[in-house]
Amino acid sequence: MTMNIPRARYLPHIDALRALAVLAVVAYHLDGRLLPGGFAGVDVFFVISGFVVSMAASSRGPSSSRAFVVDFFARRVRRIVPALGVCLLVTAFMSALWIPPSWLSDNVPRTGRYAFFGLGNIVLARSDNQYFSPLAEFNPFTHTWSLGVEEQFYLVFPFLFAMWLRGGRCRVVALALFMGGAAMSFLLAVDMIGAGNSKGYYLFIARFWEMAAGVLLYLGWSSTLYKSISARRDYRRIRTLLLAVGAACLCWSLLCSEPGKSPGYATLVPVAAAALLIAAFDAGRVVEVRRARNWHSWLTSVGQMSYSLYLWHWPVIVLFKWTVGFSKPWQSATALALSFLLARLSWRFVERPFRSEHVFANVTPGRTVVVAFMAICIGSGIAHAMDRHQAKFSFSTVARSPELWYPSKGQRLTDEKGCKVSPSRTDLAVGWRVTYRRNGCQGNSTAPDVFAVGDSHALAYGPAFASYALQTGAVVTVYNNGGCPFLSLQPWREDNPRCRESSSNALTDLLPNLQPGSVVFLPSLRLPRFVDQWVIYPGEQVNSLAAAPRTSEHAESTMRDARAVLAKLRATGASVMLQAPGPVLKAPPFRCADWWTASNEICAAGTRIDRSEFLALRDPMLAALESLAGDDHGIGIFDPVKSLCPGGQTCEGLIDGKPLFFDGDHISAYGNQVLLPSFTASMRQAVVPSNGAPSLSPPLPMLARPVEFDQPDG
Repeated sequence: MTMNIPRARYLPHIDALRALAVLAVVAYHLDGRLLPGGFAGVDVFFVISGFVVSMAASSRGPSSSRAFVVDFFARRVRRIVPALGVCLLVTAFMSALWIPPSWLSDNVPRTGRYAFFGLGNIVLARSDNQYFSPLAEFNPFTHTWSLGVEEQFYLVFPFLFAMWLRGGRCRVVALALFMGGAAMSFLLAVDMIGAGNSKGYYLFIARFWEMAAGVLLYLGWSSTLYKSISARRDYRRIRTLLLAVGAACLCWSLLCSEPGKSPGYATLVPVAAAALLIAAFDAGRVVEVRRARNWHSWLTSVGQMSYSLYLWHWPVIVLFKWTVGFSKPWQSATALALSFLLARLSWRFVERPFRSEHVFANVTPGRTVVVAFMAICIGSGIAHAMDRHQAKFSFSTVARSPELWYPSKGQRLTDEKGCKVSPSRTDLAVGWRVTYRRNGCQGNSTAPDVFAVGDSHALAYGPAFASYALQTGAVVTVYNNGGCPFLSLQPWREDNPRCRESSSNALTDLLPNLQPGSVVFLPSLRLPRFVDQWVIYPGEQVNSLAAAPRTSEHAESTMRDARAVLAKLRATGASVMLQAPGPVLKAPPFRCADWWTASNEICAAGTRIDRSEFLALRDPMLAALESLAGDDHGIGIFDPVKSLCPGGQTCEGLIDGKPLFFDGDHISAYGNQVLLPSFTASMRQAVVPSNGAPSLSPPLPMLARPVEFDQPDG
C-alpha cells in the first residue's frame, strides 16, 4: 500500500460524527432515560481519535523519528492540556466551594489531581469505582477517565506510527504491532468484563483496541487499494450500504447498549458504527475548513467544540447534583445551557488560540512539552492546595465546620492538665482495630475498658470513645470488622463470605483480651435506611426489612447464631452492651444543611423522622435485642434515642443548626458530645451487679464542662 493524502484537509463528517457522539454522552449523563446507551458515544470518540491522529501525523512531512515523536507530543499537548487544565482548575475550585467532604466525595480531590497528568482513570480503577456507581456519578472528574485512556495511547502511538512512516519492513512490523496489540487488548477487555472486573472499563490496556481500530482504518483509507475501490462505478452503492449499516449500528448502540458490558463484545457495535461511517466518505470528501460551513453547519459547529463540551458538561451536571438537584425541568435546562456556554467560551478563548500554528511558530516542540509539563505540575499543586484549605473559603456549612460534623475530627484530645488521647491503629488479617488510651495522665481508671466491634457505625463513636478514655482513664478498643456489621441481626448485611471471615477474625482477636470488668459494646445500624448519601429508598422496602426480625425465614437461625456469639463473649466474664436502633432520618443532613439544597430531591422529606413512625419501625428489632438479653444481667441495651431524640413529635437531624447526625444514620461529632454522658453512664452500669432484668440505659444530664475537641490535620 502507498500513501497519497493531501496535507491540507478537513473532514466535516468527522466533526458531525463527533457532535453525535458528544450529544449522546451529554444526553445520557443528563438523564439516562433519554438515551440508555448514550455512554457508547465515548467508544465512537476513541475510534475517531485513532483515525484523526493518524491522519494528522501522516501530514507532517519527512523527519527523523525523534523529531517526529517530539513534534507529535508538542501538538497533542497544545490540543489537550490548555482546555483540560482550565476545566480542572475551575472544577476543583467549584468543588471546594460546594461539595462537602464525605464518603460519597472521598475520591473527588484525588481524581482531579491525577487527571492533570492523564491518570484519572488509574485512580478510578484502583479504587474499584465502577463507572455506573454513585461514587462515580457524584465525582465531577469521573469523565476524565476517557481522556486518561487517550493520553496513555498517545504515549505509545508516535513510536509505532514512526515505524509505519519509515516504510519497508518497518511498516510491516508497525502494522503487526497495531493489529496484534488490538487483538490482545480486545481479548483482555472481554476477559475482564466477563469476570466482572470493573477496572476494565477504565484501563488503557482494555481500550487500546478501540483507538487501534481507528488507526487501522486510516491506514486502509489512505491506501491506493481503497482509492481503487472508491473509484469504481458501483462505489456509490457500497457507500450507501456502509452508511446504512453504520447508522443502524450507531442507533442500536445509543439505544440498547447495557452498562457493565463495555468494553466487551457489545462494544464491537459502536466501534464498527464509527468505522463504517468514517469509511463511507472517500478521499473526495476532503474539503477545506472554509468550504465546510455548508456541510450541516450546526452539527459540525458542535463537533468542533466537542472536546470542550465533553470537558465541561460533566462537572456542571455533578455540581447540580450536589446543590440544587434535578427535581425540576428548569434545572436540567439550565445545566445544559451552562454546559454549552462554558464549552463555547473554552473553544473560542482557550482551544483555538493554543491550536494556532502561527502563535507557536517560534517555540520549539521540545520547549512546548517542557512548559506544558511544568504547567501541569503547578495546576495539580493548586488543586491540592484548594482541597487542603477548603474549610477556609468553602460555601458549604459542613466543610466550614468540620469539628461539628466529622467524627474523625474529635479523636485527638488534650485536657487542661496536658492529659492526651490519640488513637493508634493496628492492622489485622482482615480489617483493623483502633485503640484509645490516654497518656501523660495521673490517677486510676474510673470506668471499665470497652471493646467495640462493628462497621462505620462503630467508628462513628470515635469522639465519644476518645472523650470516655480521656475522662475515665479506661482503654477503648474498636474493631472495624472489615467494614461489616457485627450482630446486626440483619442477614442481608453481614451474611456473606467476606463479612463472616471478618467477624470470625475480629472475634478470635477479641476473646483473649476480655476479662471480668470489661464491656463489649456492639453498635450497629440494625434498621433499614430511608436514605443513603445519594439515593432515597422506597418506604415499602424499608418497612418490609424492618419487620425481618419477626417475619424473615432466617429469623430463628439468626437469633440462634447471635446467642452463640454472646455466649462466647460472656464466658470470658465480660459484660455485653447491645445498642438499640437509633433514629434513621429521611434526608442526609450533610447534603441538606445549606439553603441552596432545598430544591434537591434528596432533601425533599427533610432531615427528620416522625417519632412515632420511628419507634414503630424499630419495635421488632428492639424486641429481638431484649430477647437476646433475656435474664442475663451481664447483657444490657444502650439506647441512644433518649439523648438523640429526647422528646417532641419528630427526631431531628439538626438542633439549632448543629448536626446530631452526619448522614441519615451516622452520628456526627456534635452528636457524640450529646451522647457522651449517657454512654459513659451505661458503660459503668454494665459492670455493676444487678438483680433486675436488663433495661434500657437511663439518660444523664450533660456534663457542666463541655468536651473540647482538637482539629487535627486530615
